[in-house]
Amino acid sequence: MPAFDVIGIGGLNIDRIYSVPQVVTDGAQLIDEVAVDAGGCSANTTYALAKLGLRCGFLGAVGDDADAQIVVRSFVDVEVDTDHIVRKPGVATGSVLAFADEEGNRAMYADPGANALFEPEDLDTAYLASARLVLFSSFGGDIPLAVQRPAVEALPPTAATALSIDALLAHGGLDALTELVSRCTITFANAGELRELTGLELPTAAEALLDLGCQTVVVTFGRGTARQPWMEMEAVAEERRDLPIVCWLLSRDSRWALPALPTHEGPIVDATGAGDAFAAGFLWGLLAGEPLPRCASLGHVAAGFCLASMGCRAGLPTLEALLARHARHFS
Repeated sequence: MPAFDVIGIGGLNIDRIYSVPQVVTDGAQLIDEVAVDAGGCSANTTYALAKLGLRCGFLGAVGDDADAQIVVRSFVDVEVDTDHIVRKPGVATGSVLAFADEEGNRAMYADPGANALFEPEDLDTAYLASARLVLFSSFGGDIPLAVQRPAVEALPPTAATALSIDALLAHGGLDALTELVSRCTITFANAGELRELTGLELPTAAEALLDLGCQTVVVTFGRGTARQPWMEMEAVAEERRDLPIVCWLLSRDSRWALPALPTHEGPIVDATGAGDAFAAGFLWGLLAGEPLPRCASLGHVAAGFCLASMGCRAGLPTLEALLARHARHFS
């Protein structure tokens, strides 16, 4: 039996998120609220999965500053194994400066810091091979991406892999991710990131990942999008047929779209990290043996929890809370 359910590998950051009335490109706004917490795409998802009760570890790099202590302590709080997080002396831990408004608009600026110095000697392939699933995401910088490519090739055939594509990975283009995507069990991306990554529109953009060998592509739409004929929706209750679509799944033999339901409770406070929470709910379902449509609805509910609090981690659910809310909306 593998020692871990999930091991994440990717960037480790301190997020400083500023809630503002409006994200502007030229102008000024007063800051309403500030949240400071550990972050990083695969790191947030790994944290969420540990909070859902899975055995998790992480492989990444931090500096030797006070922010590194916050990053590691956040993992320890939910019992994520941190033995393979390496410290880079004399370097700052990665950081993200983010501005978010009530409409869900965000502007994010990343300083990779120690993440960009993740090197081949920091990679323990035996550690990664001890997981049922390995989750990859961006570090920031060319050196870590070059290390991730042989890492995925060294995994045993029995290990599932997931890739969360964020804006930094999307900017690099699909050619840079060929080795990762071709080995992926699941790839997560929102519609804008897929367009940036491939230079193509949906559905061709998602099909390009299948052509490389990815088994299933999960496309998210944030606040939702109108149903399109190519989504090939399965039969749903009549009252849901006109709802916007928040997630589209495609594999070689099936396509399925998830209608939006108001799975958050109370006002939407901050959408930062909702995609990472979605991935956590989805992957928990996948590892529990759930069918893909149910994995998607679990992800949708998990994202709803994240929307209720500032930052990426404060609102994340326990397994009991996730399943209870899922039952209310998707019985």
